[in-house]
Amino acid sequence: MRTIFITSFHPHISRNILATSAFRILRARVDLCIVVVVPHYKAEYFKEKFGGGNVIIEGIKPHQASATSRGLFLKRLAVLFFDTDTARARKRYEYFCEGRYGYYLVSRMTGFLARSGMVRRVLRSADYFFSPKGFFAHLYDRYQPDIIFSTDLQNENDTSIMQDARKRGVPTIGMIRSWDNPTQRAIRIFPDTMVVGSDTLKEEVIRYCRFPASRITVIGNPHYDRYLAGPSVGREEFFAQFGLDPSRRTILYAPVGDHLLRHNDVDEHVMDILTRTGEQVLVRFPPDEAVRLLNFIKPPQMGYDRPGRAFRQATFPDREITPEDDRRLIDSLFYCAMAITGPTSIPLDAALIGKPSIIVNFYPTPRGFCGAIYSYWCSHIKKLITTGGVRYVQSPEELLEAMEDYFRDPSLDENGREKIRALWFSHADGRAGERLARELLSLLGLEDASPHTPTGARGLASGSLSF
Repeated sequence: MRTIFITSFHPHISRNILATSAFRILRARVDLCIVVVVPHYKAEYFKEKFGGGNVIIEGIKPHQASATSRGLFLKRLAVLFFDTDTARARKRYEYFCEGRYGYYLVSRMTGFLARSGMVRRVLRSADYFFSPKGFFAHLYDRYQPDIIFSTDLQNENDTSIMQDARKRGVPTIGMIRSWDNPTQRAIRIFPDTMVVGSDTLKEEVIRYCRFPASRITVIGNPHYDRYLAGPSVGREEFFAQFGLDPSRRTILYAPVGDHLLRHNDVDEHVMDILTRTGEQVLVRFPPDEAVRLLNFIKPPQMGYDRPGRAFRQATFPDREITPEDDRRLIDSLFYCAMAITGPTSIPLDAALIGKPSIIVNFYPTPRGFCGAIYSYWCSHIKKLITTGGVRYVQSPEELLEAMEDYFRDPSLDENGREKIRALWFSHADGRAGERLARELLSLLGLEDASPHTPTGARGLASGSLSF
């Protein structure tokens, strides 16, 4: 019997990993014990959805490291010593717009220093040696894991569990959670090997995070395997959930959310414009972000989809995306004529199945950088726009024109959507879950007949550890 720890501290992980074929393959093994480590207040939910058999759910208090002054300092240091378009935009928005000009200048200087590979190596070493440890010691003592699978390398809790693994000599494999992660912040501790979703993510991890190319395996994104299977229910049954007419053409609107700008009047503004067109609209709210609609009255031709399982109402982002939530998103993309959103991942989801999408960047009143959506200055969104696979609109008139274009000819900008698929879906063949499972089983020594030799296996076999 071999034992693997799998982390799930971000709301997207249960969708990205646990609800995929990768997890189903692992839990079918009688020679494997799977310990899923989750926030303690979500443990019962995970037991209900994913526990049983060879799967053990262990709840632990999250964010213990940053509850200490030393841990909080090192966490913030990893943000300061990182320099990309995304990092600079975020620092400008958070520090400059708050009037913390001295802190903003310091962040720009530390960002410049972080361009040095040697500085980054020194920081990772210092982070490891000075970070508070032992928060997962009781789990290591109880289960004696053979490997640790960190599903979100930049998560603070994943950092802590990998630092404990490094101290105990337990091999680690890590995964980049999302398409925007490599440009967001530094990886505080390198795993022995890494899996990523696309060739583009591999290039960005090498370029921005300085991770060795020889220890990266591109497997695809397991949760996107489900998209290739098509919708889960018929059109009539799907629209009946929201009281909408299945015979009408429908627009999917995914709100920008309150977290991307200081005063969110954008979503109400766009939804009001869509209402005046008379078109049928399905609004899918972000599963883990709040959207304030203070002065908007929902019209009859508009339906609301509110995904996400809540645990602590006072902390809105701390939710979970259920398998049912994900199925409804896939169905929405298949049955709606187009998607309209802000700087979110919805255009990627739409492009995978060939659906057009529009991203909006306009406001009901004039404003500068500090009052606008700062994500349009981020690296991944700028790259998305340059593909030509999305319509980037900066006024209500441009939005209406783009909608009419796509209603008239949904195939417009298909060449650009093909570029999106080439960039972020280089391994989207419906078998990403199988590849991830094979990678993990091989590292555990349980897949003797595997035709694939994982890139990271050499580092684990030799016992080499690198910062």
